[in-house]
Amino acid sequence: MHKTTSALAVLLISLSTYASVDEGIAAYNEGNYATALEHFKEAAERGDPAGKHLLASLYYQGHGVAKDVQRAVALFTEAADAGFRPSQANLALMYSVGDGVQRDPAKAVAYGMRAAEAGDVQSQFNLGQAYRRGDGVAQDYKQAAMWYRKAAEAGDLRAQNEYGLLFAQGLGVTQDYVQAYAWIDMPARAGDPQAIKNKAQLLQILSKSDADRAKVLAAQYAELYGHRQ
Repeated sequence: MHKTTSALAVLLISLSTYASVDEGIAAYNEGNYATALEHFKEAAERGDPAGKHLLASLYYQGHGVAKDVQRAVALFTEAADAGFRPSQANLALMYSVGDGVQRDPAKAVAYGMRAAEAGDVQSQFNLGQAYRRGDGVAQDYKQAAMWYRKAAEAGDLRAQNEYGLLFAQGLGVTQDYVQAYAWIDMPARAGDPQAIKNKAQLLQILSKSDADRAKVLAAQYAELYGHRQ
């Protein structure tokens, strides 16, 4: 899931106009799921998208209530249709893998597009994947590159590796091994095994002068786009 469960409490405190949501989040963080359930229900019944999202998360997890993924989907859908980005991102993931719903790549892309356009980094990366693979949309490397870049510039290590690979392969972007190295260097330094292999292969391809340029650019990118917690 899209960090719907454990990290949501911290992320959504300022997104609701209802005090009951904040009180529910405090209870959730203390492990008092029954009290959180009461507050999230109150907010959801008032029509607050954040309350619906958080209530859906409890149903999805089975915290403070019997696990009910179908109920979670219904609540996520209501919040997503009201423009709530975290619910859009969750539904995109659920439809992409068939979690509680019938797998529907086109629907996954539709929800993911809304979340990605609103700035959700994971959804941006997932859209890059969808366009690269042609999953739910026509394969389009330029679109893949655009979405990978957005996520990569936000510090997403997976997107940085994938965006770098597009430069190495000349897919959706002009082939450029220096750019490829500069993007892949960040996830490689973070310990990603595939990125480490990709970086080593690029060093075999690059001339010494190009490798020197690539390392300078990699340092600049690390300063600009280094992984953010």
